[in-house]
Amino acid sequence: MSARASRLGYLAALALGAPGCFYGDAINERPSAEIERLDTGVPVRGGSLSFRAVVDDPDRDPTEPTWRFEACNASDVCAADETGSDPTFYVTVPSTVEGMPTTRVVVNLAVADVFGAEARPPQRLELDVVNNAPSVVVQRRGRELGGAFPPDVPIIVSARGDDADGDDVALTWELFPARDSVPGDRRFEVLPDPASGGEERLLLPDVDGEWIVRVTVDDAIDARMVDLPILVVPDQPPCLGALDPLPPPASSALLLDQTRRFSVLVVEDDLDVFPAPPPGDPYLGLAGFRWSVRAPGATSYVEVDSDVAALELDPAQYSPGDRVDVRVEIDDRVGRTIPCAEGTSACSIGQDACLQRQTWSLEVR
Repeated sequence: MSARASRLGYLAALALGAPGCFYGDAINERPSAEIERLDTGVPVRGGSLSFRAVVDDPDRDPTEPTWRFEACNASDVCAADETGSDPTFYVTVPSTVEGMPTTRVVVNLAVADVFGAEARPPQRLELDVVNNAPSVVVQRRGRELGGAFPPDVPIIVSARGDDADGDDVALTWELFPARDSVPGDRRFEVLPDPASGGEERLLLPDVDGEWIVRVTVDDAIDARMVDLPILVVPDQPPCLGALDPLPPPASSALLLDQTRRFSVLVVEDDLDVFPAPPPGDPYLGLAGFRWSVRAPGATSYVEVDSDVAALELDPAQYSPGDRVDVRVEIDDRVGRTIPCAEGTSACSIGQDACLQRQTWSLEVR
């Protein structure tokens, strides 16, 4: 027999043996309880929630919580019951209930002590659930230099949508061309079966300016829009890179005492480069070269070769002490005119460090 039952029996006997007196045991009081949410923020579909039972029992009797969790959709259909009896309760909000998005969750808490006294009323907590908005990553690739692209060169734009709730997403594409673009001269086409698993478009801009590709992702509940700016600039002049040999300082000359080779090792350009691009490259071409020589005593240069990156000069063609100048000029598909006077040894169309002309002065030995 428990100590409590013994105590009850003893007091009952005293009451029966003492006429005119009544003795009773202390009344067992009900516990009280409330639900405390441990996490913060608005509940989202697919997110986690945690709760704690905060219980007070005046008699300090042991208590046990009983949890019940359910999720409901907009039609007030509730399902996905979960139960538990630990002081803390962890649940995951389902994305859907009966095929419809979850809109709210209900947490119920009942508490009783070991003698069966129950907290009144049972605790109930309702929380609205929001949709995780879908996301989309939009990227571009192509002949991008310094954050800009040349015109009439393909640009590939890729987009991949995602949704934390696992909802199906749809992508919508819009193109906002530069101001002077002509509809018949530009292209914006669907590319099939991209390796990224998302969607891709090919953009072929026809004019300079800022282009914007807008992609909207929609999960049938929320939509999110991303604008991808694409800056198209005019085809820039090519730039002489490494040379062999290095040109001599001004007012000095290299010795020409044996056959020497003058080479352009690198041409940097947004489209026409050297060394040559791989065959079949969709947008790159080969830089153009013009070689000229100013003979001893001459006042002008004479073109001696083109479309090659190197020129050889033999001192046997000259007399010892002769001064000879060798010049290279580069070009791209635009067909540019070098603006500097013929006597200028180095020239930049943009009047900057990007040179399109370089000259070697030589002394024959």
